[in-house]
Amino acid sequence: MSLGHSRRHAVAALLALVSALPAAQAQTAAKWPAQPVRFIVPFPAGSAPDVLIRLVGAKLGEKWGQGVIVDNKPGGSGVIGMNGILAAPADGYSFGFVQGSAISVAPSTIKGVSYDFNRDFVPVTLAAVAPFMLAVPGNSPHKTLADFIAAARARPQGVEVADNGRGTAPHLASALLGLQSGAQFLEVHYPGGAQAMQATLGGQTQMMVETYNVVAGNVQGGRMRILASMGDRVEPGLEAFPLASKTVPGAVAHGWFAVIAKKGVDAQVLAKLNKDMNEALLLPEVVAKSRELGTYPRPGTPEQLARYIAEDRKTWQDVLDKLNIKPE
Repeated sequence: MSLGHSRRHAVAALLALVSALPAAQAQTAAKWPAQPVRFIVPFPAGSAPDVLIRLVGAKLGEKWGQGVIVDNKPGGSGVIGMNGILAAPADGYSFGFVQGSAISVAPSTIKGVSYDFNRDFVPVTLAAVAPFMLAVPGNSPHKTLADFIAAARARPQGVEVADNGRGTAPHLASALLGLQSGAQFLEVHYPGGAQAMQATLGGQTQMMVETYNVVAGNVQGGRMRILASMGDRVEPGLEAFPLASKTVPGAVAHGWFAVIAKKGVDAQVLAKLNKDMNEALLLPEVVAKSRELGTYPRPGTPEQLARYIAEDRKTWQDVLDKLNIKPE
């Protein structure tokens, strides 16, 4: 065989291989999932996002005819779970259902975080958001957010606001409100939401920042009152609470949850997961349960999630820089 003929044969074989790749990828996606699918969740069992992904997972399992496993890896502000996703193979059978702060905040506030979202992961879909609520004791003299901001501006020492820890999403949401309004807030950090709640109910702090599911019981019982929601829009069931941004432009902050994958997972598999996940999130029973949990489905495309992450990271990095918060 001549050298030229050998080269032509090699080129033809290479072209045939390349042309077969899309068909092979499509065949892989068509067969997926062929075994149980695992979602690594950086939350404890029984938490709102854990309940949500278990409900969605059950719907996906029915559709796929395969088991869906929820693997809880709580702790470290989501870092433990993110590391778990990174350690899993990129084989299309391990994904993450993670909180936004583990992507947008933790790498800037916790020393030793080794992952980089853009380098190590790919977005699949935004799943749900949980707007932060500004809650005061039921006997507070402040009836509106404007009242509260005016009182904070009038006190040189500021007013005490409770959150569930330095650098957490509620802390940064409170700080954002203070920066946008020009009010002086004395941030009081507690080990968790329960302690922040007790401090606010007891009058040690004048307001707390948390998602609706955390404060709902006390609000419904009259022990707390919500001045405003920091959501970007009025969610169903939260119509009674005005948007903070109507009083303080730019005062928008959510907790949020997203499906992500380790970089390297087959693109066709990711597209199928995005489609199936989005359909499950919008099932009436999933929407109803989500609202009970204080979360609101917000499915979309991977590109939309990528933009959401970029904007979220910029917002919180600006706040961290102004507060001079460094990794520790």
